[in-house]
Amino acid sequence: MSDEAKDAFKAFVIAAGEVNARTLPALVEAAVALVMLHDGDKLIGTAAVKRPHDSHRRGDFRKAKVGAVADSYPLELGWIVVHSDYRRQGHASTLIGAALAAAGSSEGIYATTKTARMRALLPEFGFEIQGEPYPSTLDNTVDLTLFARSFT
Repeated sequence: MSDEAKDAFKAFVIAAGEVNARTLPALVEAAVALVMLHDGDKLIGTAAVKRPHDSHRRGDFRKAKVGAVADSYPLELGWIVVHSDYRRQGHASTLIGAALAAAGSSEGIYATTKTARMRALLPEFGFEIQGEPYPSTLDNTVDLTLFARSFT
């Protein structure tokens, strides 16, 4: 992916307000797979498979009260963002499928979500709930649910 495309990816994800803008650039550079969906020239969605810092990953699993299994899931599916004008049209499913296919990994992968839509969608890709919901670091009024998928 070109530097220009990566910049567009980062700007789109940051605009959604779901990430730490300070740490995002380095994580994008280290991602296993980055996926962008366009409608013509307009960027309408993103998704990625990333390799989060060990402390972040282990923290997610610890907060969900399943810390002992964290090292079985070194990859994270995330930055799944669909432009508001394009939601409820199947784009999130397309993005998730493309990100997982692009990663082509033989490693376990996890995801966290705060939305009912993603809680319904992730099991369609083999993800299962792990542990208990826990408060988001970015907004402690919102609970996150941890999902994981073993290599199949």
